[in-house]
Amino acid sequence: MKAQKVLSKIIIKTAFLMALLCSMHPASAQLQGQALIDSLEAAVPRMKNDSNKVKGYSKISQLYYGIDLKKSFLPAEKGLALAEKINWKKGIANINNNLGLFISDSGNLALGNAHYQKSYAINKELNSKPNLVNNLNNIGRNYMAMSDFANAADYFFKALSIAEAIQSDDHIALVGTNLISCFHRQKNYRKAAQYAALTIKHAKLAKNTRHLVSGLMQLGAVKLDQKDTIAAKKTLREALKICEESGNYFDMAQVLMNLSLAEYPNYQNAIGLMSRVDSIIHVAAPGSGVEMNNHFNMAEAYYKLALQNREQKPILLNNASMHLKKAKEMAEHVIPELMVNILLLQSNMEETNGQYQKALASFKRSTAISDSLYSQDKKNEIAGLEGKYALAVKDKEIELNKLLVESQRKMQWALIAGILLLIILGALILWQSRTRKQTNTTLMVLNQELNEANKVKARFFGILSHDLRSPIVNLMHFLELQKDNPDLLSPEDKAEHTLEISESAENLLNTMEAMLLWSKEQMEHFRPNIQPVQVTELFDHIRGFFSQSDRITFKFITEPGLTIAADENYLRTIMQNLTSNAIRALKHTPDATITWEAKSQSHGIALSITDNGPGIEAQKVATLFDTNVMINEKTGFGLHLVRDLAKAIRYSISVESLPGKGTTFTLSS
Repeated sequence: MKAQKVLSKIIIKTAFLMALLCSMHPASAQLQGQALIDSLEAAVPRMKNDSNKVKGYSKISQLYYGIDLKKSFLPAEKGLALAEKINWKKGIANINNNLGLFISDSGNLALGNAHYQKSYAINKELNSKPNLVNNLNNIGRNYMAMSDFANAADYFFKALSIAEAIQSDDHIALVGTNLISCFHRQKNYRKAAQYAALTIKHAKLAKNTRHLVSGLMQLGAVKLDQKDTIAAKKTLREALKICEESGNYFDMAQVLMNLSLAEYPNYQNAIGLMSRVDSIIHVAAPGSGVEMNNHFNMAEAYYKLALQNREQKPILLNNASMHLKKAKEMAEHVIPELMVNILLLQSNMEETNGQYQKALASFKRSTAISDSLYSQDKKNEIAGLEGKYALAVKDKEIELNKLLVESQRKMQWALIAGILLLIILGALILWQSRTRKQTNTTLMVLNQELNEANKVKARFFGILSHDLRSPIVNLMHFLELQKDNPDLLSPEDKAEHTLEISESAENLLNTMEAMLLWSKEQMEHFRPNIQPVQVTELFDHIRGFFSQSDRITFKFITEPGLTIAADENYLRTIMQNLTSNAIRALKHTPDATITWEAKSQSHGIALSITDNGPGIEAQKVATLFDTNVMINEKTGFGLHLVRDLAKAIRYSISVESLPGKGTTFTLSS
């Protein structure tokens, strides 16, 4: 008594009261059960009319919910009135949710749902995710109480998704308790056991005895339906022990009700436990679903006991009828699922009493309700809803195993995080160092390539200068000679030199045009224009371009109407260079002949030029088209240019040559 007085004085102090009100369950405070309620009821009325006083009334109503449901309403209504007076939206939402729970558990599902909807609207406006979980969960409970399992499952999975997102053990366990019931009542025992394990795990992490009791109790019921009586009794007794220690009479009644079913077929023992349930629930939660189910269970137990005991059969049947009538009155139009069993038992009792017409009617009505509740379409709908969230649940199983741990381990996790951060920083520094080395190496290679490119460029312009300078020097030499000594050359010599100069000038122009085209191809963004080109037009251009080469016979072979896909300027330049090279090769060849031929192949068109000149040695042939060999005075600029231009229009150049018999260059797509 002395300790209780001291605690009462301390409770009056604001700091202690705030801590007490913020507690979510009695086990976390120094006082528990009715003692804690008495302390709060003494302290809360003297508090200032603010949000803390609203919390106090809400806390008292929640504590009464587990002890005496009918006493939960008054403090909840006082808290709601104060919250509305001070316009505290969060408090209005929370107490509406609590009232919805209390009213629904008292049997008025419609009024309870109205309070849930008010709370949900406010919490959605406030974006209060924990409270949204509570609302969705409770709305789902109402649908489940009406045996609308599809809608119930939909709300439960929505609530579970939010609870997992905010990583709240308490809320995950809360939703889990109802998912167990939803699947259990659909006779999906595997799923019910799965969610029971989830609930028990997170209830322990949250240290929430109510959710823990609910998980154990429902798991026991599942085991009972699976005919595993030993495991069922063990689990239910574990739940009963927790209820007795915490003084939670409402849950105690539910656990005892399930234990009574575990006594079957010892109906006498079962009725004894059911009577104990009736005495508790009549005070703690009159009109609740627990009371309905208990009346039905007592009716069933009395009926089965009557079938075994002929001497007391009339008395036992009368007791069965009395409890069945109470169950039916409470469940009619409220819990269709329970009505299925009530009507089925009523049919059996009517048949026992010889009322066969009534028995048949009751049986048909039971079957009709059962078909509407347990049809395959309903089961498929629920399976679809569960499948919708199954992937998200699986993805978060690892997270569920790593949820919040005890406060003394937080420092350990922080240390681990620090070590990991240092490792990551070290890895980043190492990666940066290696990247810098790789970059330096790449820059060295690029510098070397740049130096080589500069050397090649210098050699290239040297050769280009030679190819451009030679015809210009010849032209200047002839002009000076004609100016200074016009009579030195005979008319025949003048004509021959004029022809050579003309050819040199044309070659110079060709070289300059080719160089311009090649320089364009080397530009970064320059692209050839690929279009169909008539082969006859290409041959006509070559015939006209080299019309002054009288000493050489030209032949052109092609199929009528043959076209080739290429850039016409590129292709003309390539053909001009190859023709010029052939003319130079035939300089000392009698009966010189150059043949251009175009023919179709399986992969495209091939253009080839053949001369009957002295040919090229095999070693020099390899040198002409080796990309690793730099151009020089011997290999010349022309073939190097041809090689680059052909590559630009996606053509390849090949050569066949026999010394003394001529050379063939082939351009293939």
